[in-house]
Amino acid sequence: MLKITRKLAGLAGLVLLLSIAAMESSQAEVIIQATPDNGLQPRITVDDDGTVHLLYFKKRLRAPSAREGNLYYRQYLPEQRRFGTPIKVSSQAYDLRTFSIARAGMAVDGEGRVHVIWYLPKKSQFFYSRSNPQRNRFEPQQAMVSQFGEGIDAGADIAAFGSRVAVVWAAGDLSREFERTVFTRISADNGASFGDELQISNPDLGACACCSLAADFTDSSSLQVAYRSAIGGIGRHMQLLAVNINESEVIGVSYGPVNPLQEWEVSFCPLSTNDIALDVNSQQWLVFETMSRIIQINLQDPHRPKAVAEPFTRTRQKNPTIAFNRRNEHLIAWGEAISHARGGRLNIRLFDAEGELEDYLPPDEITIPNFSFPAAAGLANGDVLVLY
Repeated sequence: MLKITRKLAGLAGLVLLLSIAAMESSQAEVIIQATPDNGLQPRITVDDDGTVHLLYFKKRLRAPSAREGNLYYRQYLPEQRRFGTPIKVSSQAYDLRTFSIARAGMAVDGEGRVHVIWYLPKKSQFFYSRSNPQRNRFEPQQAMVSQFGEGIDAGADIAAFGSRVAVVWAAGDLSREFERTVFTRISADNGASFGDELQISNPDLGACACCSLAADFTDSSSLQVAYRSAIGGIGRHMQLLAVNINESEVIGVSYGPVNPLQEWEVSFCPLSTNDIALDVNSQQWLVFETMSRIIQINLQDPHRPKAVAEPFTRTRQKNPTIAFNRRNEHLIAWGEAISHARGGRLNIRLFDAEGELEDYLPPDEITIPNFSFPAAAGLANGDVLVLY
C-alpha cells in the first residue's frame, strides 16, 4: 500500500510539474479594455513591486465637442481584474489638447509616490503634482518652468528611481526649431524640491517642436532620454541621450548611435509619441514612429532597431506603447490613422522571450477614441493588459 501511495504521489508530482511547465510555456493572455470612466490618453506604469498604475484624462461632459476635464489616477486590482477608486490629480480643470503629444506623464518613486507632469496650453506651462506614499491624495499642482519656457511644447515626460525624480521638456524659439534644446529639472528628495532648469541636449541638433519625448532612469545616476532632433529644421531623427546625474545636478551627457531606422527627414510635424519599458533583465526598450512605421529598439543594444509590423491597410502607424510580462514576452500596441486627432484602429503584436513574433492579432476591430492612444502593462500573473 505504501509503495502504491508513493507511486501515486510521484505521478501527481509529475503531473503538477508538467502543468506548471505548460503554463510557463503558454502564450500570454492579452486583455483589451476601454480606459475606465471613458477616459482619454491613458498612461500606465508598473512599479518594482509589480503594481500597475493608471493615469488618464476624464472630460467633465460626454459631448464630443467637450474638452474641459481633469487628470485621474487609479491602481489596478489584480484579483478583481479592474482598476480601483479614481483619485483626482490636477487641482484645476483644463482643456484637453487634440493631439497625442499633449499627454501627461507619470512615474513612481521608491517610496511609492506617484509623480505626474502635464501641460496647460493657455498658460504655456508644465504643472507637477505628487501623491502621498499611500497614493490616496495628490498635492496641489505647481508650475515647473520659469527660466526656459519660451516656445515650450506639449511633449514633456517624467521619470523616477529611488528618491530621484526628473522632469524633461524641450523649449526654444518655435521659428528656429533647429536651435531648440532639451531641459531637465531633477529632485533628489522624492519631489519635495527640484534643482535648477538645466540644458542637456546638443543645440546643434535642435529639438522637434511638435514631437513627444520619453525619459526613464537606468539607475539612480543615469537618465535615458529619447527625443526627436530638428537638424536643419527637417532632420527629425530619434536621438538617444544618456544623462549622468549627481544629486540634482547633471555631470555629463552622451549620445547613442543614430541608425537608418531612427532617421526621418520631413518638414511637417510628426505629432507622434514614443514609449520606454523595462524587460525582466532591467533592460530598457524604446518604441517610436519613423516614416509612419513603428520601430522597436533595445537601448542597451542600440545598433539593432527593428520595424514591428506592417499596418492593416496602407496608412500611418503612430503612438506606440510597449510592455513586458514576467516571462519576458513583450507586447507592442499602436493606432493606425492618418489624422493626428484620430486615435485610429488598434493594432497589436506579441513577441516571445526570444523576441520572435507570436501568432496573435487583435480579436476584433477596435477603434481608439479621438485624441487618444493605447497603453499597456504586464500583469503579475503573466498576462498583458491593453487599454485604449
